[in-house]
Amino acid sequence: MKHLAILISLLAVATFARALPAENPLSPEVKAFKKAQDALLAKYDVKATSRYLNLEKPQMTVHVLEAGQGKPLLLIHGGRSCACSFIPLISALQKDFHIFALDRPGHGLSDEFDYRNTALRAHAVDVITSVLKELDLPDANLVANSMGGLWALQFAIDQPERVTKLVLLGEPAGSSERVTNSPQKSAKDPVFQGVRGAFAARLVADINRVPDELLQAELANQRLPGFASSWDTLLEKMLTDKKGTYQLRPELKNLRPATLFIWGDNDQLGPSALGLEMADIAPNARCKVLPDAGHLPWLDQPDKCSRMVAEFLKEMK
Repeated sequence: MKHLAILISLLAVATFARALPAENPLSPEVKAFKKAQDALLAKYDVKATSRYLNLEKPQMTVHVLEAGQGKPLLLIHGGRSCACSFIPLISALQKDFHIFALDRPGHGLSDEFDYRNTALRAHAVDVITSVLKELDLPDANLVANSMGGLWALQFAIDQPERVTKLVLLGEPAGSSERVTNSPQKSAKDPVFQGVRGAFAARLVADINRVPDELLQAELANQRLPGFASSWDTLLEKMLTDKKGTYQLRPELKNLRPATLFIWGDNDQLGPSALGLEMADIAPNARCKVLPDAGHLPWLDQPDKCSRMVAEFLKEMK
């Protein structure tokens, strides 16, 4: 009986540990990130709740920001970013949609992840499947950017019944046949001016439209423990596998959910012609080109972009 009691106690401790948030609460980097995220939420008057989901496949803990009310909408961020990059968009959509903004594995407050031996497409589908399961959502609208756009597109092709509608903001990762503007590896010592410079050079048409609070949150994200190794292994795997959005073109004819590409005319990661081509292939897709906008169109043209998203998602099927 004594041994049984010890075993039960150990199992209880293990279960409790599994339920803890992914981050170390004593980490100064985590505290700085939370502070920056809270400042951004306050700036845009978004009342969001942090939720930590224990996924079965892959076995890990991920973080989502939950806000708003209405039909469910899952936001999936891109590249080296995090869920809070969508806070300006959440602010515009929260009155009409119940929003869940995911920190992809290795980003934000989700667990770090080593991508070196990972089948990336299966991983993307598994993560989104598990997130929807933990949120008890049989289906949802998906709105995604860049790497998140690739993940959402792969999921919509593989599990179309789970996707109400799909919105892809900016170039989904790897849309070109040849990679001419590959993403950057993580910085060894991220600084504010470096983050701002990267946004100006690659991500937006006008850096003055991006508030310092968002750039500070992005900086804090890149300083989190585990971020650099997670992003660098994902980037290395992507460039090695060469299985981006372009390789999905033969499958786009089978893309069943209604899909909207919103593509900035100044997207440095790929021209809008790519979105127009893909919209022609997919049977239920369209592409809208947003003038004077870059890879993150909701930052360059927040009112126009959010209106496009909301109107599309509210359209009757």
